[in-house]
Amino acid sequence: MGVFCGIDWASDHHDVALVDQNGALLARARISDDHAGLRQLLALLAAHHDTEDAPIPVAIETSRGLLVACL
Repeated sequence: MGVFCGIDWASDHHDVALVDQNGALLARARISDDHAGLRQLLALLAAHHDTEDAPIPVAIETSRGLLVACL
């Protein structure tokens, strides 16, 4: 487990950060709260080797919404 994802939740967009096990920033993005934003998040995770067998852990500060349901 070398990559972690954090999502800062907002009503119309979300800020995403990927960090390594040492806390170094690997990537960040602002995504929309819609299908396009979800596709962007999934592409970002895939680019950092997220797979079904080795998923990148995601921390998000809410328990509702499209991203939560899809994650």
